Amino acid sequence: MGVQTTRYLQQCETINMKDFIQQGFTLQWKDNQSMNNIQRQLRTIKFRETQEEAKEDKIKLEEELKENIAIPIKKEQIKWYKPKFMIKKANGKWRKILEAKALNKQIADFHFKMHDSIEVKQTIRPGDWGTSLDLTSAFHHLIVQAESQPYLAFEFQNNHYTNRAMPFGTKHSPIYFATAMEPIMQQIRMKTEIKIINYVDDILLLHQNIEYLMIMTQRVVDTLKYFGFTMNMEKSEIELNQTVIFLGWEWNLANATVKTKPKKCLFLLHDLYNMRRWIKQGTEITVKQTAKLIRKLNYPRLQFQEASLFLNTMDHQKAQAARLRGWNTAMVMNKTAITDINWWIAKLIANIPAQLIQIPPQMTMTTDAAPSGW
Repeated sequence: MGVQTTRYLQQCETINMKDFIQQGFTLQWKDNQSMNNIQRQLRTIKFRETQEEAKEDKIKLEEELKENIAIPIKKEQIKWYKPKFMIKKANGKWRKILEAKALNKQIADFHFKMHDSIEVKQTIRPGDWGTSLDLTSAFHHLIVQAESQPYLAFEFQNNHYTNRAMPFGTKHSPIYFATAMEPIMQQIRMKTEIKIINYVDDILLLHQNIEYLMIMTQRVVDTLKYFGFTMNMEKSEIELNQTVIFLGWEWNLANATVKTKPKKCLFLLHDLYNMRRWIKQGTEITVKQTAKLIRKLNYPRLQFQEASLFLNTMDHQKAQAARLRGWNTAMVMNKTAITDINWWIAKLIANIPAQLIQIPPQMTMTTDAAPSGW
């Protein structure tokens, strides 16, 4: 897996991507001082693991070593450690989380436009049918150049390892992967009539002809396999449907509407109930905690167009606290924010779908008032 795409260099050459794949993933620093800044933070940060977490961490590492995703590295070669920990997903499986916040502060910012929910909104037409594909361990298909590997090290049971395949967590990773995927997507768009939108490892296919979409979905799967990718069949929806989950939204293709996934609604409601209780009790909360909730509530703005109006009170109080006392301090939210929180709770409980296509008015009101006024 860790060198999966490099095994398909001949195929990549047909879309002029051979050089990019061979070059692989390289950390690009903001300036000459950035490497020194990150090296000054060279220390092992260990999260305390339960017995179950340690067991799953070991299983995951063994898989990564076997598939050449991770490789051993000598301690004296390491220039930065990535903190890591294990979390249990809703389906009972485990995921390794790599904390790359400090590294991301030192690497360059790229301007790169990713496909997003706005593009889906503009693409969908009433009567579309859809399928969705999910790629397995997508980022691991690209290799990490040798000079970047010392900055991606991690430790387990006093042994030291680094990423041989591109890791999750760095802000460069999605951009590198999207760059590798785009020529393949262009080839598919040129040779088929389906509408296709891809966001990192998630791919949405749309067409109004059921039989045609069924045939083209299999052709897209075959094309991706030709270039070395594998499908996550548990997450992929290859059965044609007019209700598809994509980018965390539930899209109804029959009538062109969108709403927040019920599970995501529950998580947001949990956070809102907590915030309302803390405000009523006058409990101190951190400025960062408030900012995190506001960031989460920015997500449903596609569904609730007036959403930003009901973030102003919390956002103003958060900004004021940050300005006066700093980001790493606590604050007490004023009770005036409860009205906005109640609005959010009501909206998420109802979860009424938003219309994606503006319906023209059925009547027009006219007046005999003079254009210049009374």
